[in-house]
Amino acid sequence: MDNHIERLKGMVSKCRVGMMGTHRNDGMQFTPMSHVDIDDQGSLWFFTNNNSERACNIQTDPSIQLTYAHEADSTYLCIEGTAQLNFDKSKMKELFNPYLKAWFPKGLSDPTISLLVVRPIHVEYWINDENKILRHSEIPSTSMS
Repeated sequence: MDNHIERLKGMVSKCRVGMMGTHRNDGMQFTPMSHVDIDDQGSLWFFTNNNSERACNIQTDPSIQLTYAHEADSTYLCIEGTAQLNFDKSKMKELFNPYLKAWFPKGLSDPTISLLVVRPIHVEYWINDENKILRHSEIPSTSMS
């Protein structure tokens, strides 16, 4: 597995919730989101309501920004990428957990449930121990497909 992806997985796994920014006509809209997985290609997986403003924004403009912070480790992360809705029920079943019942009380039988897959294109992070910003745009686009 790519070393950049391993590092990304390690940093993101420490953060339960991040802020996801989607584009709309009057600028960016940020909402808190909790990822349910980051796969071996570096893609982040979220559950979302396919009728939400977020989902509509992504269908109009799939470019997004994610920000994460883990204050205890002084680790800060900004991810630019592309997002798409995914309706694969077997993947939903694999990733669904009891925590999601707060947003989807009907579970996987909710007709508005979908997955949101974010493929990172550019990652910037700051780690206090290293005392510098590290920019990584080297995440290969071929590994994100």
